[in-house]
Amino acid sequence: MRPILVSEVIANSKFNNFFIFIFAVCWLTVINEGFNINVFGLVIPSLIKDWGLNPAQIGALGSFGMAGMIFGSLVFGPLSDKIGKGKALMLATAVYCIFTIAVGFSSGFNEFAIYRFIAGIGLAGAFPIVVAFTSEYSPKAIRSRLVVWVTSGMALGTVVAVLISLAVLSTYGWRMMFFVTAIPLLLLVAQYFLPESMSFLIAKGQKDKIAKILESANPEFKAQPDDEYQLAASEKGTVSLASLFGPGMARNTIIFWLVFFLNYIFIYGVLTWLTQLMKMQGWSLEWSLGFTMIWNLGFILGIPLCGWLQDKYGGKITLTIGLLILAILTFIDSAVGSSKDALTLGIALFLTGAAQHGLNGVAGSYMTQNYPLAFRGFGTGWGYGIGRIGGTVGPMLGGLLLTFGISGPTALAIFACIPVITAILICFTTDHTRATPIVENRAQLSNEKPTSIS
Repeated sequence: MRPILVSEVIANSKFNNFFIFIFAVCWLTVINEGFNINVFGLVIPSLIKDWGLNPAQIGALGSFGMAGMIFGSLVFGPLSDKIGKGKALMLATAVYCIFTIAVGFSSGFNEFAIYRFIAGIGLAGAFPIVVAFTSEYSPKAIRSRLVVWVTSGMALGTVVAVLISLAVLSTYGWRMMFFVTAIPLLLLVAQYFLPESMSFLIAKGQKDKIAKILESANPEFKAQPDDEYQLAASEKGTVSLASLFGPGMARNTIIFWLVFFLNYIFIYGVLTWLTQLMKMQGWSLEWSLGFTMIWNLGFILGIPLCGWLQDKYGGKITLTIGLLILAILTFIDSAVGSSKDALTLGIALFLTGAAQHGLNGVAGSYMTQNYPLAFRGFGTGWGYGIGRIGGTVGPMLGGLLLTFGISGPTALAIFACIPVITAILICFTTDHTRATPIVENRAQLSNEKPTSIS
């Protein structure tokens, strides 16, 4: 009997067509999510005009979607570990696509809020699953970069949404922005062919599927009938909330939850209101949408740079320094926003967006890789779920600041304080991502060395 460490076979693989397919499907899924999550911020001016809503109502409306995402993150994490990540991902995608389309048919505030809440359940469920998928199915040498690049789909989806809004908003109205979500339902076909998680397949005893996946991932590996597929000791565990607070996990879990809570206050507080903030400072709707797109185009610089920095220096150092830079850049945005200097403002927003999107990807990658494979989906789902609470607070906080007469530049300056706090918190995390896998199984007792392909 030959013991096989499945994660080591995958980790030592070369980037081939097997990984390209997984990366492409996960990336397209996140692009679609980016469109769906951020489309609301783009239609705020139209909703205010058509329905006569005030900033507090708009903030509440945005928070309904975030509330659904809190519920979705907490439900789909354990569900994906229970029924498999593939099935859970397809279910989440179907839910958010169908109910985002339904938003376009809403006749008033209440319907809009209900459909947005249900769509949020699916939106939150899909994202941590694809992050966990990419982390599990990627060669170790470029794992962080691939995970960060997958998260870049969120920014690219927003860019796509801005481009579509420029083309259809003035002619067809805000409802068309939600109707176009019917197209990404085609993603369900591609998601059907994704491989299942190794921990799920091992638990179900599906050796034939495991062998086929490993041979596709690493052509040098040749399966044998008596192979015993297993996880490293550091990747084992039970899927429960208690696991997240087990030995070596508790402090990281608490800090990750706080970091994601604060990060999402910043991200959704700023991006939900960015278009409207630009309009309040005298820019036209077209210019305001353009500035929102420039912020999100920053991922072109931020994603590859931050992914490379994480692979070279680790997530902890990259996040600590990067978040401080993000705070400085946001302060600069608040200073130049009303200057009427489009070039200076555009450059500042581009660099801020680069930092925000790149570091958000690093944070997700850092958290995901710090949880054992056995409950990685569960831990990632809870982390993003707690973050979504911050995503609920963010739009409401922005709305309240404007309702109380706080100017746009001052509101941005207030939000800029948040990355400073998260940078301090990251300093107290323990980075487990570079630890050597430990094997605890009967193969060791018989002095039989588990096999991995290098």
